[in-house]
Amino acid sequence: MSEICSSVGMTRSQLPPLASLRAFEAAARLGSFREAARELGVTPSAISHQVRQLEADLGVVLFQRAVRAVRLTAAGEALARDASDAFDRLGASVSRLRAQEGDARLRISALPLITDAWLTPRLEDFQKRYPDLSLEIETSNRVADLYTEDVDLAIRNIYAPDPGLRSYKLIDLHALPVCAPEIAARLKTPSDLAKETLIHISSRKAGWLDWLASAGVPGMKPRSHLAFDSVPSALEAAAQGRGVTLGVLPLLWEAPTARALVLPFSGPTLSAGTYYLVHRKEDAARPAVAAFAQWMTAAMRGDKRRLERINRQQLPPAPVR
Repeated sequence: MSEICSSVGMTRSQLPPLASLRAFEAAARLGSFREAARELGVTPSAISHQVRQLEADLGVVLFQRAVRAVRLTAAGEALARDASDAFDRLGASVSRLRAQEGDARLRISALPLITDAWLTPRLEDFQKRYPDLSLEIETSNRVADLYTEDVDLAIRNIYAPDPGLRSYKLIDLHALPVCAPEIAARLKTPSDLAKETLIHISSRKAGWLDWLASAGVPGMKPRSHLAFDSVPSALEAAAQGRGVTLGVLPLLWEAPTARALVLPFSGPTLSAGTYYLVHRKEDAARPAVAAFAQWMTAAMRGDKRRLERINRQQLPPAPVR
């Protein structure tokens, strides 16, 4: 990147936004806007927008676009080499600083549901096993960038892990409508949802569309919509009778609001991704990172059977046809 700046007389203050460069580098390295979006935890349209912004800032075309593929131009190939090298060097520098700081503090980025429902109640066990380790947990739907940010591990709900990271599969998730008992009493078939409020997660707006299509009522319009930025907030609203939301099974039954929720239908269930624990590959040798990864994967492995048993007990009987 420094070579590019000097060759055109560009100062650091004139560099394009880091987000645009990060989106471009991922798309160039993976050869796909869709794969870049998956790696960075955003939508393909967001990647496309960032790349177009970068092209406008630089005044050059970086990708040749086809219907289902993108290919780097000569200018794009030149920038991709320098961008990849710059991010590699930045990542190495960050890793060295972390190593100098010591290994007694772990920074974890975790999604709200698994943090509230599963991780927090089990932290006492981890702290007893590793009393010298301090944890800093950021609970957010924002996908932390482990390549550049000050985060050691992340718990993500994704469909496929990033091949550039070390990943540990925790548990598969499925979505099914959940609501308060008084609402469930008037729901006999999925088409009855047309009279209700559907509660959405703003980061996964396609969830209800996909479930309604799988239930045989595509395009159904509910009475109204309500959206929240986190699963726990959506579950709380459903428990208060504000509408029907998609519950993430089987982890749903560990949520604080679980006792106030029921499943009005036995199916269909819809894949809602998989929880993975991820960290940088070069951090595998760090004792603190290895300790947390080993503890969490073992704890989840030991808990899967119990969660699946609870899930079977909660599922309503299949309707008589």
